[in-house]
Amino acid sequence: MERAKRNSFPYGLVARLWAQGKTIAEIAERIGRIDWNRVDGDKYHTMRVFLMRMHAGYKDRSGKIVKLPYRASRKVVRTAKQRRLF
Repeated sequence: MERAKRNSFPYGLVARLWAQGKTIAEIAERIGRIDWNRVDGDKYHTMRVFLMRMHAGYKDRSGKIVKLPYRASRKVVRTAKQRRLF
């Protein structure tokens, strides 16, 4: 039996869709990353994890590290991080 192949994550496409104001559900559907078989029913867990990592920084096509901007204000993000909500 052959091992499953890993699909590369489309960071550029996700960044463009995020900039257009698409929701997490819309982005996950567009790139095919909906977790239908999760036991807890959280279909968008994988998508939220990737967005969290992209906020910290990811490499674009040219190899530069860029950060995905938050949609909330800095004050809200800082408060949420202190309370461990993000």
